[in-house]
Amino acid sequence: MHFHPILSRLLSVTSVVVLVGCSEATNQTDAPDPAISYYEAEGRIVRILDNSRLLQINHGVIEGFMPAMTMPFEYRDEAVRKGVSVGDSVHFTVATDGTFNWVTALRIVQ
Repeated sequence: MHFHPILSRLLSVTSVVVLVGCSEATNQTDAPDPAISYYEAEGRIVRILDNSRLLQINHGVIEGFMPAMTMPFEYRDEAVRKGVSVGDSVHFTVATDGTFNWVTALRIVQ
């Protein structure tokens, strides 16, 4: 079957656009990054450094990750910091990519 050259070119361009659009759509995912590990921990807020987006937390052993210590953790989402004060006992989730550690969730515990 022979198409007019302009129609043939139009079909080729349309096919490429559709294929590229489909491939981009299939690359998007809401799944967590497999290179990031998450750990649950308990601790107490020792210091808050808002300008640096850091919470210094005295925490217990984080099983499979690190020993008990006091250290600063970055928070990337302002919602993590909301309502937290120095002295609060907290349960938190820490994420690590092997280089950086940051708090992804935090709640005050009694």
